[in-house]
Amino acid sequence: MMTEAGIDLPTIMKRVGHEDPDTTLKVYTHVTEKMKIKSFDNLTSMNKEMMQKLSF
Repeated sequence: MMTEAGIDLPTIMKRVGHEDPDTTLKVYTHVTEKMKIKSFDNLTSMNKEMMQKLSF
């Protein structure tokens, strides 16, 4: 949920008391359905912008 809210890894690590980023990544950064949709939307938007820049 923290990654879904846009909280960065160092902040999550400090909040939960982890020193090893791998531990935090394994426990707290699973990909949610909402994150998949947002990622797809962002990539689609970036793709459209690139295509507009390429076409004269």
